[in-house]
Amino acid sequence: MVNKSINSCIDSSIDISKEEVLRYLEYKGQHIDNNLNDLIDDCIKMTKEKINPRYYLRVYPILRDKDNSSKSIFLKDSSLKFESNDLYKLLYKCDECIILATTLGINIEKEIRKYSYTDLTKSIVLDACATTSIEELCDSIGRTLSKELNKEGKYLTMRYSPGYGDLSIESNRDIIDTLNLNKNLGLTITSNSIMIPRKSVIAIIGITSEKIKNENKKCTMCSNYTNCRYRKGDEDNGCKGIYKE
Repeated sequence: MVNKSINSCIDSSIDISKEEVLRYLEYKGQHIDNNLNDLIDDCIKMTKEKINPRYYLRVYPILRDKDNSSKSIFLKDSSLKFESNDLYKLLYKCDECIILATTLGINIEKEIRKYSYTDLTKSIVLDACATTSIEELCDSIGRTLSKELNKEGKYLTMRYSPGYGDLSIESNRDIIDTLNLNKNLGLTITSNSIMIPRKSVIAIIGITSEKIKNENKKCTMCSNYTNCRYRKGDEDNGCKGIYKE
């Protein structure tokens, strides 16, 4: 189903939005002079040349405790288990979920690190461009998955990553081991739970037969609202992850 068809459907080209780059640079309406504007354009071009967008995904049936005494999510045919009230609520009406892993590769990391010694401003802008790129890759995959599943009368939830809300970031390690992402994607994790390459994302996406109302998620609904530097505002969706039809 998804596993078999998605490889030929996803366009891995990345459209890097300058508006999103500015958001990750914590732009709040300040004046942008020509030098900075040109630098951002140059960094967007360089990022497109250096990234190697790749992904790996698997679909798992969801298992739960029969008595619902715990808020644990188990994935059939794997050792994966998630203890999270937030994820339990997200997947409440889902029988399956997708585990998605994406990465931009190591070359863009090398460029960011190189310029951190010689041109810190350029390094920071490159980092923002890379962050925008990995988010756009996830969004592109999400849109394609959504279209494919809609044909089967199925729908996707928003994506949810370890480290969000009450889902432990340590879950990334279990996912990397279970999906053998070191071999399949070149993705590893440090003892401090930092993924290498750093511009990588692991996400859990629910599959449901019940049509989802794709309303924008308010920033104020997020458990990280008070300490998020990138939120757009009380009434705007500062995050990406809800896939519209």
